Amino acid sequence: MRDLSLAECEDILRMQTVGRIAVRDADGVYIVPLHYAFAEGAIFGHAAPGKKLRLMRLWPHVALQVDTIVSPTEWKSVLVQGAFRELTGEEEQVHARQVLVRAFEGNPLLVTAGHGHRTTLAEAIVFRIDPAEITGCAEGG
Repeated sequence: MRDLSLAECEDILRMQTVGRIAVRDADGVYIVPLHYAFAEGAIFGHAAPGKKLRLMRLWPHVALQVDTIVSPTEWKSVLVQGAFRELTGEEEQVHARQVLVRAFEGNPLLVTAGHGHRTTLAEAIVFRIDPAEITGCAEGG
């Protein structure tokens, strides 16, 4: 196994659009899939009102794991640890939605595809995760 450079980690974050976000829970850790975009050195995401958003508001220190898996012996994994920040200003909300749509090839429906609550991007609460640390490792290839 080898460590990935920051540049390699950022390339993976830009290429992928789905990861798993881990949020503190009173009983431990809550981990769920997250559609995201990596831009401007930050993770942009969206959420419908629910458990994930409630927990991130309570405990803003979160982690996002993103993987590329070719086989059990060939994979790359990136871990972003940082702080959740809900975007409340109209200008920053519009910007975040534009970042997300660009990452999903201009199709706002793809941003919310598979989203458990079927919230449209226009209705979703948008946020960003400002990384404190980005690390990664790889096996094979």
